[in-house]
Amino acid sequence: MRDLFEVVPENLFSLLAARHRAVYFRALMVLRACYQREITFRRADLVAYLISQMERDLTDLTEDGDDDGDVDGGALGNRAGADGPGNATNGGSDDNGGAGGMDEGTLSGRAHALVRKLIETGWLQAVTDGGGFDETLIVPQYASILLDALHSIVEPVQQRYNAFVYSVYSNLRTANEERDEFMLQALQSAHDATVALRENLRSLLHNIHTYYQNLHLRQEIRELLAEHFDGYQLSVAIATYHPLKTFDSVYRFRPRILQILRDWLAAPSLLHQMAASLRQQRQELDELAARAEIVRRIQFIADTFESLDDLLREIDHRNAAYNRASVERLQYLLNSDRDIKGKLVQLLRALPSLNERTSSPLAAAMAEVPLYEVRYFDPDALYTEPKRRQRGQPQPLRRPSQADDAAFAAEAKELLERANSLFSQERIAQFILSQMDEEGRLPAEALRLPEWDDFVRTIVAVVRGDEPEMPYEIEWGHGGTVVVGSYRIPLVTFLRKEAARWTGRAGTRR
Repeated sequence: MRDLFEVVPENLFSLLAARHRAVYFRALMVLRACYQREITFRRADLVAYLISQMERDLTDLTEDGDDDGDVDGGALGNRAGADGPGNATNGGSDDNGGAGGMDEGTLSGRAHALVRKLIETGWLQAVTDGGGFDETLIVPQYASILLDALHSIVEPVQQRYNAFVYSVYSNLRTANEERDEFMLQALQSAHDATVALRENLRSLLHNIHTYYQNLHLRQEIRELLAEHFDGYQLSVAIATYHPLKTFDSVYRFRPRILQILRDWLAAPSLLHQMAASLRQQRQELDELAARAEIVRRIQFIADTFESLDDLLREIDHRNAAYNRASVERLQYLLNSDRDIKGKLVQLLRALPSLNERTSSPLAAAMAEVPLYEVRYFDPDALYTEPKRRQRGQPQPLRRPSQADDAAFAAEAKELLERANSLFSQERIAQFILSQMDEEGRLPAEALRLPEWDDFVRTIVAVVRGDEPEMPYEIEWGHGGTVVVGSYRIPLVTFLRKEAARWTGRAGTRR
């Protein structure tokens, strides 16, 4: 691995350690905004952005000299032409937006000084146009990556975990249906989405743990409530944790994702096709190494989705632990209030009831204190708290002594036979296939459910839709439900499988 400072300048991070680091950081964010909005930009363009978005900062910025030798020393002093090595073009560009001779007591002069500082530290590079003396500012690749990273820290993007899961499923399903030369690209996209899903879930786990560790730092009730409701609830619970638990995309798409991956691993021709595509991208790989790389990516996706339960379970545990600890911390702060009000509350709680006829040294010592018992009516004055019923030891059900074992066994057998006759695999398959049209499609709104048993058969058909023995498959709609008779069911479409794609009995084929 290369050393970091072989790629970036050694003083690149000096801006973030300077006395005016807050101003420099906002200047970096303005640079990022200019870089994203403009295809190419010159020095004057960036100066205009800085004046427009940082006028207050530029006005309040002092023009003092060195401060204990930090990078701010003389940052806004009269240092025209003082650019570092490799940026000698900056000093002589007076007429084209440069800073030579610029009056740095003005907003424009201070903005030019900020631009020079960004160039000196390597966040920008100035390139002179070949046809004249105009300068074009370039953001190096490492600076672009760091700008995005800094912006994501102060403005975190709400992660859509369900979108990652659906992206994996959509890519794999399309590639599995088409099976063309783009299968490798689909596998790579699914692999990247899986990596993003895993890393974002891990980030959520560690973020919850960070809030948990910071609880002991909160010494005031106001601070604790502000962090819980304005911090944790908004940035973690509502924005991330709640959508993760309310949308079941992981459990909905995981069986289909794993089934597609298993089918690919069992198809040597597909592995050979994707390995050949990979060798076109990476010519240093031989056929065996390319095939091993394809299998590694497939196994990574499968292993990640199979292990998501443990990760989600740990996230639930950390969330519950944080909520419990925050309540306990709040109760502790409420009960240990050290001001006069808190001490009076503790003292009154320690006193016995006024109607209690017991001797207490504390009550005797406070007999001269004018304390009175006050009662008043409120909306809950007539409310009586319900008493929990004491449950006894549960006893097993007793069979009536007059019950005939043979008759009981016959009734049980008849019940099982009736259930099998109504909801067996063959009956479910016949129920769905008999309602399909000539093209082998049965949308939810076309279902015929005259009886309760038909509705139950529909539920069983949806549950068993992913089984390879069933002669049909299910295509889910984009949310929503439809009313069929007296029942409300989700928007699904039953599709008849081809004969080669299922292993059911011949009696259920159509």
